[in-house]
Amino acid sequence: MKAPVPCVRLPVAYTSPMVHPACEVAWRGAPWAMAFDPHRELHFSLEDGTPLSVRSIRPEDRDFIAEAFRRLSPEARYFRFWTRVRELNPKLIDSICSPDQKDHVAWVARHQTREDIPGIGGGSFWRLKDDPQAAEISFTVADEFQGKGVGTLLLAVLWEHALTLGITRFVGHVLHENVSMRAWWDALGAMEQEAPRHWLTTLVLDEALLENNHAGNGLRLRLAQVRTWMSEPDAAAAVE
Repeated sequence: MKAPVPCVRLPVAYTSPMVHPACEVAWRGAPWAMAFDPHRELHFSLEDGTPLSVRSIRPEDRDFIAEAFRRLSPEARYFRFWTRVRELNPKLIDSICSPDQKDHVAWVARHQTREDIPGIGGGSFWRLKDDPQAAEISFTVADEFQGKGVGTLLLAVLWEHALTLGITRFVGHVLHENVSMRAWWDALGAMEQEAPRHWLTTLVLDEALLENNHAGNGLRLRLAQVRTWMSEPDAAAAVE
């Protein structure tokens, strides 16, 4: 990974109430330059044809979120929550399922037709209190759907949502043992700092900084698809 930049701070003043100056050029005059609607639902297809419905997490989702966690492998649960327990704390579930769409954002990917699958993946971010232009991001993907691009899809949605909120960097905490996650961040061009137990990764939300490789180009494609969705007038949009 690239060496960390210890003080990447941009001006607090915004040229637009919804867009940070670092993103103003990209947004100005763009056909999709509008407020991100967190209540819209998008239909995607994975490369293998799996049909996904992607939407913001709601309070009534707590039961299927809990069931999806129970179905994760012990390794997947440990990598996501740094704990070996089988059940999530109810207060944590309530917190996950109560995004305010400003400082806490959470999206979920579900199968469009398989009711027996509680959830395929989820992603969320929390704005940092001491650095409001950065947010801590995390992902969970069901074991049987890992390596199929679900994380890339969720990252694209969270990326575009974050930019409208003035967030310009994602930070993540990756356990040393989580080799695949660290490799993904590396392939995207993230910066990293090592801590005693984990890596602190930082991804600047600037498409021009993405690597020209499979991971970077795949994210660029999904970002373009999400922007197309944002420009659609209908309440839902389908993207292949």
